[in-house]
Amino acid sequence: SQMKRAGHLPLVKPYLLTTQPANIKEVNDALYALYVEDEDHEALAKGVVTFDNFDQVEMAQMCEKHSLLQFRRIGAMLYKRAKKWSKSVELSKKDKVWDEAIETTAESGDSAIAEELINFFVEQKLNTCFAAALYTCYAQLRPDVVMELAWRNNLNDFAMPFMVQTMREITNKLDTLVEKERKKEEAVAEEKKKAEEALASGYSDYGAGDPNAMVVYGAGMGGGMGGGMPQQMGGYGGGGGYGY
Repeated sequence: SQMKRAGHLPLVKPYLLTTQPANIKEVNDALYALYVEDEDHEALAKGVVTFDNFDQVEMAQMCEKHSLLQFRRIGAMLYKRAKKWSKSVELSKKDKVWDEAIETTAESGDSAIAEELINFFVEQKLNTCFAAALYTCYAQLRPDVVMELAWRNNLNDFAMPFMVQTMREITNKLDTLVEKERKKEEAVAEEKKKAEEALASGYSDYGAGDPNAMVVYGAGMGGGMGGGMPQQMGGYGGGGGYGY
């Protein structure tokens, strides 16, 4: 820091390059400041990716104000890495780097940023960018918002692929729910059938093989009735049976 304040960083640049593989924050900060001062955007772009121990937001702010587009793009990239999504997108929009604005928006996963971006493209009459954003940021965009925006601005042709995909997903989800409900109903019906079969089997198995099972069941009520009546009736004739 003393060398930086004294303006002697260029003198120690060879030493900084030698020690940079250690990925020390102070060394990286000093070297990257030198790259900005020397307008060496290629070395800076390579360095911030290879040696990432530095103040990303501070470096992004430094690059954001640079006159060269290459440095401002590095600034947008650093804002994205620091998860400063809105700052990164705004910087890309300002420099008209539309593909990076769309990619950063998609990576953010933020619906508000995505909807703001497609509104911006519609306002600027960038219809192709609007269609590209609908494709890339599909998961973040609400169908009703896209449909209304396209309808109000006569962009239905550009929004149609988005709407087709949305309808397909809705149909797939409905089919899945219907199939799930059908399987559930089949399982309930199967359980009911098994219960009815078990109940019917219980009745048919009762006294199986004995045609007089129901008679015995009726006669056996009370215990003494079934066993005492034959002996008592047999006493009339002595020959068994009814004794007539």
